[in-house]
Amino acid sequence: MDELQRKDDALFNALNQAKKKKRRRRLITILVIVAVVAAAAVLGINYLRKKVDARMSILDTAVLNATAEYGNVSTRVSGSGIIEDVDSEQITVPKGVKIEEVIVKSNNTLKEGDVIATVDQSSVISTMASVQEKIDKLDEELKKASNDQASTVVSAGTNGRVKRVFIRDGDDVAACMVENGALALISLDGKLAVDFNIVSLQAGDAVQVERADGHMLEGTVEKNLNGKATVLVSDNAADLDEEVRVLDAEGKELGKGKLYIHSEFRITGFAGRAVKVSVTENEQIYPNSSICTLADTAYSARYHGILKQRREQEKTLLELLSMYQGGALRAPFDGTILSIDYKKDEKTSKDDKDETASASSAVSEMDLYSMMFGGSESVNSTGVDTTQEEAKTEEIKVVTMSPDVSMKVSVKIDEADILSVEKGQAAEVTIDSLPGQMFQGTVTDVDRTANSKAGVTSYSAEVTFDKGAGMLTGMTANVNINIVGTENVLLVPQDAVQRTSTGAFVYTEYDENTKTLGGEVPVEIGIENSDSAEIVSGIEEGTVVYYNEKPKDFMDIMMMSAYG
Repeated sequence: MDELQRKDDALFNALNQAKKKKRRRRLITILVIVAVVAAAAVLGINYLRKKVDARMSILDTAVLNATAEYGNVSTRVSGSGIIEDVDSEQITVPKGVKIEEVIVKSNNTLKEGDVIATVDQSSVISTMASVQEKIDKLDEELKKASNDQASTVVSAGTNGRVKRVFIRDGDDVAACMVENGALALISLDGKLAVDFNIVSLQAGDAVQVERADGHMLEGTVEKNLNGKATVLVSDNAADLDEEVRVLDAEGKELGKGKLYIHSEFRITGFAGRAVKVSVTENEQIYPNSSICTLADTAYSARYHGILKQRREQEKTLLELLSMYQGGALRAPFDGTILSIDYKKDEKTSKDDKDETASASSAVSEMDLYSMMFGGSESVNSTGVDTTQEEAKTEEIKVVTMSPDVSMKVSVKIDEADILSVEKGQAAEVTIDSLPGQMFQGTVTDVDRTANSKAGVTSYSAEVTFDKGAGMLTGMTANVNINIVGTENVLLVPQDAVQRTSTGAFVYTEYDENTKTLGGEVPVEIGIENSDSAEIVSGIEEGTVVYYNEKPKDFMDIMMMSAYG
């Protein structure tokens, strides 16, 4: 039994020894691996550090130089936006004309006279008949309205005394009204008034009013409100706007002022030219008294309204005749098709279809000839119901076309800069899709209406520039607006200016052996932008300035180091 126990203990000890050896070997292996990884990490970090240090050393020692010379500089406001065509125009046909086929596509470039769409000729004839009918009716209305001219006599319309006559023989009535607010001024109650400050006077008190020539007038206090007295005198005894003194019974001055019309009536007019002015200042007039007679008086507003309608119908008729003779809708000017607005699947109303069918069967070439050269009676006899056409003033949109002259872009302006942006300022425009090209523009509109979003307030400005080859609506443009500028001033690169808390200076020396900058010269800076700075004083033309190349940010340095 003892022997067996000893064998078991020996085996147990042997197993324990074997396990301890395995654990030691495993620990040693792990320690070796950790040491190798740590060594590799240290080597890698040292390598990268050396690369970064080397790169930083290169950057630190990259010294540039420039010569101060005269040029132009301006401060700028920058922004970007989407460009679009200026003065685009919708090409239309009068309602009633049937479009057969639009043969152009978006972005097609056309010359004046090129075909845009083909039209149904019978529908054109029918619409012309309707338009001519409207013109005839408008002519009848014009005849009736031709007597609706403004009166050739300007009457007083009231009793009173003329105190000022603005209108003179030969004057334009409208111009006189704009300049003076009236043709003449009338005093209605026979009184002129003067105001002055005094406390002691009361309504009803008698005073003396002394004119500039020393002549005395009887005056009466009309009122005294809060120490401001109003004294009245006869409007036949003094002149309007005359300076007078107000005296008490003993001749002591109480105040002074300028006479004005106490109860004023303005004679007005709106059209014509004065042929003869019939009144003079201080003359008593009555309701039927003539102020002046006029020539070249205008027609009434009704007459002008009818005439405007007729001109619109004349234009429509000419468009229709052009379509009829050319057999199609044609481009009215050189330009580019921006969009196709006509939808082929849109159906006309039942009335339009019926009228077109009626015109097709009833209107002949002879009818058209009669309408064009002998009136509209024969066309009307065909049975075309032109009275129903009178209410039709709508037009059918076919395409939108640009004359290819100008483009515009709207850019956002920060609230700190908006007050510096004005119409007429020069701008530089670059377009992402047209690299390497710069276009000169002008600020044509400034919108100072605030646009607040997410707590940020901005405004906008519109820049217009000439349209160049390859420009399309929807392209992105970058804009620099030159808000303040000066010409023929001394300039250095912006990076050459060193800033301090008390001012600025430039380096004028560089030691290549020690790679250090020196020769600090204080300078006064004027207008500057991201590229250049104006030197107001401190150095002269031809001075060479030195400066370090602008360092890259840390991420750029790391990437440069990693890919060496």
